[in-house]
Amino acid sequence: MSGAEVSTLVHVIVAFFIAGTLFFQWRAIHPAVSAAADSDQIREAIRSRWAPMMHIGMVLLIGTGFYQLWKSIEEGVDPSYHMLFGIKLILALAILFIGNAMVGKSAALAWIREKAPMWLALACAMVIAVIVISRHLAQMPAGV
Repeated sequence: MSGAEVSTLVHVIVAFFIAGTLFFQWRAIHPAVSAAADSDQIREAIRSRWAPMMHIGMVLLIGTGFYQLWKSIEEGVDPSYHMLFGIKLILALAILFIGNAMVGKSAALAWIREKAPMWLALACAMVIAVIVISRHLAQMPAGV
């Protein structure tokens, strides 16, 4: 496997892992924990275990994403590729921001955690948009 293929594989696996946990948190974990009597302890136990994975995943996604952008520039792709990549990047950074706000302890981002269902739903909608854009980018011809 080439470096670009390994990078793509790592990128997709980590992206699906993070996206899946956002969906699961939105539809299963948050409603169940919110209904529990000791919700603060449960939430902290989940947060403390998930935060390191979220941070590692964020570094891997950003690193492999920029590596793939660099490879696409070398290959000479259509200029619209970069426009779509930019949209995808902005959406992905917003998703990662919401994911990190959910696992964080910062009082400055407590407003996101307080309205978790809305923010998780938004993150899940953005995940779908990123997947659609990614599939389109993968099918664009190389070599302008």
